[in-house]
Amino acid sequence: MRSSLSLAVLGSLVACVHALSSALNCVSTTSKSGSIPLASSGNVAPLFFAPNEWPAVQRAANDFVTDIRRVTGLTGKLTNVTSTSTLTSQIKNNVPVLIGTLGSSSLIDSVISHAGDAAKPFTAINGSWEAYHAQILSNPLPGVSQAYVIVGADRRGTMFALYELSEQMGVSPWFWWADVPIKQSKSVFLTSTPCAHGSPTVKYRGIFLNDEQPALQNWAAEKFSNNFGGTAGTAVGGDAEFGAMDDPTKAASGTVAGAPFNRFFYTKLFELMLRLKANYLWPAQWGSSFGVDDKLNQFWADYYGIVMGTSHEEPMMRSIPNEWNEFGSGPWDFSANAANITQFWINGTKRAKGFEEIYTVGMRGNGDEPLSEGQDISLLENVVEVQRNIISQVYNITDVTKIPQVWTLYKEVEGFYDDGMRVEDDITLMWTDDNWGNIRRFPLPSERNRTGGSGVYYHVDYVGDPRDYKWIQVMLSF
Repeated sequence: MRSSLSLAVLGSLVACVHALSSALNCVSTTSKSGSIPLASSGNVAPLFFAPNEWPAVQRAANDFVTDIRRVTGLTGKLTNVTSTSTLTSQIKNNVPVLIGTLGSSSLIDSVISHAGDAAKPFTAINGSWEAYHAQILSNPLPGVSQAYVIVGADRRGTMFALYELSEQMGVSPWFWWADVPIKQSKSVFLTSTPCAHGSPTVKYRGIFLNDEQPALQNWAAEKFSNNFGGTAGTAVGGDAEFGAMDDPTKAASGTVAGAPFNRFFYTKLFELMLRLKANYLWPAQWGSSFGVDDKLNQFWADYYGIVMGTSHEEPMMRSIPNEWNEFGSGPWDFSANAANITQFWINGTKRAKGFEEIYTVGMRGNGDEPLSEGQDISLLENVVEVQRNIISQVYNITDVTKIPQVWTLYKEVEGFYDDGMRVEDDITLMWTDDNWGNIRRFPLPSERNRTGGSGVYYHVDYVGDPRDYKWIQVMLSF
C-alpha cells in the first residue's frame, strides 16, 4: 500500500482519536439483546492471550484490565494461556475474552482453525495495516460455547481495539494527562455488534515535541527526573563515559542525571498516543537527545509499539545539534567534513537498528539553519545517497526501500525540490506549512502515485522569525 504520513505537534493529538475510532457502539452499561457481560454482578469476564503474543499487546491488555477496574471497581484476571484445556478449566460459566494478533498468537490461530467459516471476519483483515475486528463468536474453541474475540491484523491493530473498548466504556485517553474524569459504571457489556476498523487512511500519525522549553521541559524535570540517574555525563549501571555512547557497541545502559525526557516521561506519552490511535513520534530535542538521555528510551518506544523518527533537521536518528556538539568532530558541513559526519550517521543507524523507525534523510545547517550559500541541490542529493548507502550497509540489505525514510521539505528545502532536486520514489515527501498553519503546496497529480507517498508537517506553535507564537490562545488548530 502507498504510505501516507502526517505529523503535527502535541495539541493536534486531540483530533487523532476521532480518526480511527469505531463508529459502532461496541460497549453498553446495560444488558442488551445478544450482549455479554464484561464486568457485571461482581464478576469480570476472564481474559486470555497466548505466550507468543507481541509484548506490546500483552502490556496493552493489562491496561485494558486496569481500565475495567477504573470504570467498575472490579478486578479482572488476564491469563497467558498455553492450551485450550487450561482455558476451559478457568472460564467456568463465564464468557471469556480472547485477545490476539493474526500470525502472532497461537490462541487466535486455534480459534481460526476451529471456527472455520465463522472466523472469516477475522481472517479478512490479514495484512491490513493496524486494522482490527472484535465480535462475539460461537464455538470458538473446543469446549467453549461462546467468547468475545479481539483480533488485530498487527500489534497496533490489536492494541487499538483494546483502547477503543476502553474509551467506549468510559476511560478517556486524556485521563492521566488532563485529569479527565473516568465515567463510573457498575456494569459493562460487550454488544452483539462487531467492533471493527480497517486500515487508517493516514499510515503514520504523530507528533513532534518541539519548542518544549520552558513549559513541558520544566514540568517533566519536576515530575520525572527527581535526580534520577548517576553523575552527569556518566552512564548509570556502568563505567562508560557518555562520550562512548556514540559507539553503540561500547555504551552502557543508563540515564543522564536529571534528564527530564527519560523513559518514565516517554512511557506516559506512548500510552497516550496509543489511546489516541497515534503511532509516530519525533522526540523532544531542544536540550535533549532521545537515544542518549536514557539508553532505554528506544527500547521502551518499541516495546509500546511506537514508531520513532527525528525531525526535519535531525537526519539518521541523531539528535541535532546536541549529539553533534557532544560527539561530532569538525564543522557540520558535509562538503568539508563528510567523513566525520558519515561516521556519526553510521553510529546513529547502528543504535536504531532493530527498532521500528522512519529515517529522516537530507540535511539542514546546524541549529535548524539553512545550509551555507552554495550548498544546494547537488550537495543534498549526495547527502541522501550517502545516507541510503549507510542504511544498506548497517542493515546488510541491497533494497533500501524496505526501510521507511522521509524527507521533510521545510523552508528552503522545498525550493530545492521545486528546482529539480532528485528524490527517490520510495522516500516519503513531507510537505510543510509556512510555520503559521498555511500549507505552501500539496502534491501535484504526477506526485500522488509515488510509492513513498506524502505527508504533512503542520505547526500549532512556532519559535522563529518574524515572531514566536507558543500560547494556547493563538494555536490555529484549537
